[in-house]
Amino acid sequence: MSKPDGPCTRLFLVRHGEVVAEAQGKFLGFTDAELSPRGREQLRTLARRLQAEVLDRAYASDLKRAVESARILCRGRSLVPEERAEFREMDMGDWDGKAWQEIDRLYPGRKKFHFSNLNQFHFPNGEYWNPFRSRVVKGVQEIIRENPGKNILLVAHAGVNRIIIAQALKLPFKNMFFLDQAYAGLNIIEYYSGYAMVKLMNGTFLE
Repeated sequence: MSKPDGPCTRLFLVRHGEVVAEAQGKFLGFTDAELSPRGREQLRTLARRLQAEVLDRAYASDLKRAVESARILCRGRSLVPEERAEFREMDMGDWDGKAWQEIDRLYPGRKKFHFSNLNQFHFPNGEYWNPFRSRVVKGVQEIIRENPGKNILLVAHAGVNRIIIAQALKLPFKNMFFLDQAYAGLNIIEYYSGYAMVKLMNGTFLE
C-alpha cells in the first residue's frame, strides 16, 4: 500500500468500564447504569497506558457509564469530554434493563432473538436497527470531519463500537458480532481521505 495522502485523524475508541453487579447480565441500552469499582480501576489502568498519547478532543455517549469512563481517561489533561446522544447504545425499549429470565417470563411467545438477527428484530417500543446504525455512523463522520489530523477519544458502548469498527473494515452485518468489545477495551482507527485503517482492536490491559 502506498503512503496515504492527507492528514491522519486517529480515533481512540473505548468501551465503558464494567457496570455495577445489579446491571450485569441485562440488556443495557438507554438504561443508565453506573460503573462498578472494578470498572473504574479498568479505566484508571487504561488511562495510565494512554499517558504518552496526545489527545486533542474527547467525546462520550451521554449515558453515565460512558461519561464517567471518559472523565477518568481525561484526568490530568486539559480536556473535558463532550457528551453526544448519538453515541448512546441501542434503545432496547421494553427489554431495556431486564435480564433474560424476566424477558422469558414477560414475553413467552416472543419472536426468536439473537444478536445475529438484530437487523430483522425490533425490541418492543425500542429502536430499529437501521436508525440506530445511521445515527452512530453520522455521529462518527461528524467528529472525524470536525477534527482533521487530530487525535480523538470516543467512549461509547459495545454495539456502537462494533458499528464503527465494522464500517472501517467494511464488514457485512452478519460478521460484526464476531467483534468482541470488552469492558474498557481500546480500539484505534486511523482515518485518511477515502479509507480507514484499524490499528488495534479490543486491546485490554492488566496491571
